[in-house]
Amino acid sequence: MEFRDVFSAVCISLSLVCTLPQAYRVLVHNTVEGVSPPTQLQGFAGSILWIVYGLHSGTYLVVLANMMTIVGVGIVIVQMVRHKTIGSTRVAAVEVGVVVLSLVLLMSSPTMLAFVAVVVGSTGILPQVIRAARTQHLTGVSVATYAIIAVMSMSWFAYGIMIDDYFVAAPNFIIVPSAAFIAFRAVRSHQLHSKTSVASALPAR
Repeated sequence: MEFRDVFSAVCISLSLVCTLPQAYRVLVHNTVEGVSPPTQLQGFAGSILWIVYGLHSGTYLVVLANMMTIVGVGIVIVQMVRHKTIGSTRVAAVEVGVVVLSLVLLMSSPTMLAFVAVVVGSTGILPQVIRAARTQHLTGVSVATYAIIAVMSMSWFAYGIMIDDYFVAAPNFIIVPSAAFIAFRAVRSHQLHSKTSVASALPAR
């Protein structure tokens, strides 16, 4: 077995579990406080784009990883709808629109599909960065998820270089520092609000 194959197993293992701590936290603590709706929606949308790209290019490692991301993020989105921080109509409109867009891009230009996937995938974390920077109330944000994402993104960057697929590698330039910052801010928030599941003042949505 080549080193690249071993490394790909590390990438997929991290990808399979990275969203699960966040899903677990919003379920067990029954709160989505501090979790950014745009980040969750864009994460779901980005995974759809990557799945279509992965199926087209035969990069099934990417497909499997993003299927698991959809499961974890999907749980969070369902909780956000339940807590009324996001509307179900908005969720449906965004995701149906992305499916249509991904198929149109695939038929017209797979390269453009990959480019859009990179843009969506790399910038989706930014609304959560902004939320983390603006408030200490991040009770619903999982430290473990964003710590894993930081390590995972470093791994995906290296794997993308190994297989000469810069579309896989590129998003991680933004994701790694962003995830590390969110994890740091969430640690501070949990220390300040460790005895409460809901902070006394909700940040503006």
